[in-house]
Amino acid sequence: MADSEHYSSGAVRTRRSASAPDDVREIAGGRRLVTHRRSNAPARLRIGSRMARAAFFLSALGPGVIGLCADNDAGGMLSYLVTGASHDLGWMLPVLLVLVLPTVFIQGVASRVAQATRLPYSKALISGVGKPLVIVEALALYGINTFILVTEFVGMSLALALLGIPVPVGLLGTLGLVLYLTRAQVYPRIERLLLFSALANLAFIPALLVLHRRPHALTMAFSVAHAVNPWFLLLAMAGNAIAPWMIYWQHNAVWAGAERTRRQRRWDLSTGVVAMVVMAVIVLLLGAFTPGSEAAFASPVSWIFHEGGPLAGSLFAVGLFDAGLVACCTVSLSSLWAVREATGRGAHHPCEAPNRGKWMSVHVTTLVAAALVVMTPHLSAGWLALWAQAAGALWMPVSLLFLWMVARNRRIMGQAALGTGAQVGLVAIAAGFLVVGWLGLLG
Repeated sequence: MADSEHYSSGAVRTRRSASAPDDVREIAGGRRLVTHRRSNAPARLRIGSRMARAAFFLSALGPGVIGLCADNDAGGMLSYLVTGASHDLGWMLPVLLVLVLPTVFIQGVASRVAQATRLPYSKALISGVGKPLVIVEALALYGINTFILVTEFVGMSLALALLGIPVPVGLLGTLGLVLYLTRAQVYPRIERLLLFSALANLAFIPALLVLHRRPHALTMAFSVAHAVNPWFLLLAMAGNAIAPWMIYWQHNAVWAGAERTRRQRRWDLSTGVVAMVVMAVIVLLLGAFTPGSEAAFASPVSWIFHEGGPLAGSLFAVGLFDAGLVACCTVSLSSLWAVREATGRGAHHPCEAPNRGKWMSVHVTTLVAAALVVMTPHLSAGWLALWAQAAGALWMPVSLLFLWMVARNRRIMGQAALGTGAQVGLVAIAAGFLVVGWLGLLG
């Protein structure tokens, strides 16, 4: 009985049959590679097969990895740090793992809508809920995203200040770097730059390894001290796990990026989820294992630098700067995508970056305004980060309602419309955000 698979992005096809003991692989360029299934297959052929598989998986990385890495933004990492400093890890770590499920599900639905509609997200929403409501959604997203951008610049400026760079100089250099990374007029080029930039997130790992730990740090980390209302911390964690801008990013990046197979999209999201969870747990532990946690909320970066050790603080600063840099690019582009498509008459070309033409001035103005807020005296970085994440979580039920209205509509989605079970899941997640938001604000 013959079976076959076709992967469009990796351009690798495998044909196998019971009568033929070999695998025949056709690799991009028309070359054929015959791989024997016996253990004594030529080493050259086995290496070629491994390289083809590696190329396939590397070509799959894109929107999911970037979006989920950017979700662990500077504000999110600061909120994780101060959340860990509250010594509530006994329930925080399980909750973080549970929050992965709705994150993957929502991003998967966004990818599904992008593949089915072949439209930018705001245009797909207009087909399902009407233009007036989509404009309201886009403007609300723009406001929340601008708030989030402030926390990115706060985190990056604090990180650079600890590395000896004055805040004004750091802000100017950071602003120029963000504009450089988003200067391309085509989205796929921006995607490649952001994937490469996200590698610096790995600095959080050695930061945890060299941290100066207090005695009995692990016991205290699970002591359930409740320094802050746990429902508000949960609200901020939920907003950091999945935010409204991530739906726009995932949808539009899939729509505008390279064509990927279903298997590649799953691999992209899975890789992004693993990276997001690992880095989030590491930063939670950084906060929990650092002595003197009472000062964490006022100035979290200075706190970990002085209490956790200069080397741990410097490595954390590198990871924090990179987290803010990647997020600045993705969050600002998501805002432009939302507003441009909601207010414009027609959809632009998929590969065209949203900041092209007159929208570049909006892009620059938004980034400059967010950066200038950092110069405000006596900003509390920890609380600002928590409230930015909470703001996204509070708006999330509205964004999920719009996503549900489009994803269930067979007129828009065709055979790809969500089934009853998936629709119930999406509504349940929205209800969960409502409950947590209500309890968080009450506290």
